[in-house]
Amino acid sequence: MSPFWFVVLALVAYGLAYQAYGKWYDRHVWKPDPNRTTPAHMYTDGVEYFPVSRYVLWGYQFKSVAALGPVLGPFIAINYGWAPALAWLILGNFFIGWLQDYGAIMVSVRNQGRSFGPIAYEFTGSAGRNTLLGFILFYLIIISSTFIYLVSLFFNIFPGSFVATLGIALVGILAGQMIYRWRINIVTVTVVALIGMFISFWLGTLEPLRWQVHLGAEGQWNILFWGVVTCIFLYLASILPLPTFIQPINFIAFFPTFGAVVLILLGALISPWTGVKLQQPAWISAYPGGFAGVGPIWPILFVAIACGAISGWHSLVSSSTTSKQLDVETDAHPVGAGAMLAEGLLGLASLASYMVLPRSEITTNIGAWVAGAQVLTEVFLGSVLGKLFAGVFFSTALVLFAITVQALVTRFWRLVSAEVFGDSILAQKHVATAVGLLIPLLFAVSGSWNNLWLYFGGSNQLLAGLALMLITIHLARTKAPTLYTFLPALFMIVTTLSALAWQTAKFVWAATTPGVTFVREPLSNYPAIATVLDWIFVFVGLALFVLGLQMAVRTIRSYRESMAMGTGTPAEAPGD
Repeated sequence: MSPFWFVVLALVAYGLAYQAYGKWYDRHVWKPDPNRTTPAHMYTDGVEYFPVSRYVLWGYQFKSVAALGPVLGPFIAINYGWAPALAWLILGNFFIGWLQDYGAIMVSVRNQGRSFGPIAYEFTGSAGRNTLLGFILFYLIIISSTFIYLVSLFFNIFPGSFVATLGIALVGILAGQMIYRWRINIVTVTVVALIGMFISFWLGTLEPLRWQVHLGAEGQWNILFWGVVTCIFLYLASILPLPTFIQPINFIAFFPTFGAVVLILLGALISPWTGVKLQQPAWISAYPGGFAGVGPIWPILFVAIACGAISGWHSLVSSSTTSKQLDVETDAHPVGAGAMLAEGLLGLASLASYMVLPRSEITTNIGAWVAGAQVLTEVFLGSVLGKLFAGVFFSTALVLFAITVQALVTRFWRLVSAEVFGDSILAQKHVATAVGLLIPLLFAVSGSWNNLWLYFGGSNQLLAGLALMLITIHLARTKAPTLYTFLPALFMIVTTLSALAWQTAKFVWAATTPGVTFVREPLSNYPAIATVLDWIFVFVGLALFVLGLQMAVRTIRSYRESMAMGTGTPAEAPGD
């Protein structure tokens, strides 16, 4: 059996989600009005608020949300078999994922472009706002820890990926200068950037530039070295103006990352003719490895695949930036729902890459995504570009999925720190950025990536559930139907709190059982330090669980009050 049929099934499902369910929901719940003035026009300042074409905004939204969640999530989820992973990628996105992304944009647009901090204050009071901001800070530490570790690991295991990534970053900076300082038209800039991008990939294939390090016995300190290099990049992304660094680099990074998705899906669609077969079982176990393994299929599967089915990070992007650039309300559906369903294609492409590899390679190789991508594409890429170039291309795309979004995460940490810590030194941009990188770097060097990943997935999906509750409260206040977001919100909140409790219990087990630790080498060679770090991860898990539970209770209480009061004007009333 080839991956062809499963890709077709998902493509049909996503098409129905967008064209049928999505447009029906659009007409009956939000009822967008193209004549209603959006915050982008109402508060135009050329910095945060400015109208953007739906096509440009879609590209921005996709690249701002598409990261490693739908890439490495299936790597963990396939421990249960590919069938459960495929089912969650399809059903999660169909019934929950795009609803949150689209709803986050619309609830912000209908509330003068405000982000979820001020919206939470209005809906749940100052205590609710403070609880949400506290949860977000812990959440950002975990996502940064996970992504910094993975970027460092990819630089370490894929020679040439660092040089190619560095080249693309420099091309992006050049593109920013061409657009904003030299005022060169976008077509010329794109052509120059694409040429520079291909040169970057070519440089990554040259043996003298395929840099590797070997620090300590068996390279035990390699991750720390690459982690420091990654943090330097992220520091610049946090403090430099958006048009100078993040924006143009993300613009260039869109081409290889989305191109990689298209190539993998193309390879899956032609697999009946290329002879590529599935090598993974559809079903393995609902509880693989017992307590020391991945965990039970519920709740772990639903947080392992983060972003490909639903993601709380998307709500932060949608409500904090995208909503401020929406030209007309009717653009929210193609931008929000369209970008989320496109990210589902990334999850689908990733699952296809793992499905065509032997089981032994999946269990031992975290970089298996690159190997699977090459298997699916080598038939039509091998003779043209060569396996070496394809390997550098896919491994660099893997890095770009992580580092470009992590740049936004680091910057967002700085902005949230300024809001939380006020006039203290912790709010100063250089100090806030340093703190937001040093703590995750320590966690990245010390923590087992898959356990950190489940913390990330749990907190990320819990944030999605909380975002859905804020959306539901708004809909209740405007007398719009709430069932389509309330039920998914409850499911995500219960599931993710259970996953965080499970993972916290595992860290307690590691911290209290002699000879057991989730801390990786080289720090695992120091038992006292390893035990302290395991207990720190217990504290982080408890903090996420308690803050998330408090916020869930506050939002559910506010929802009940809103339903009882029925205040506000109907959602369909023009000009509200």
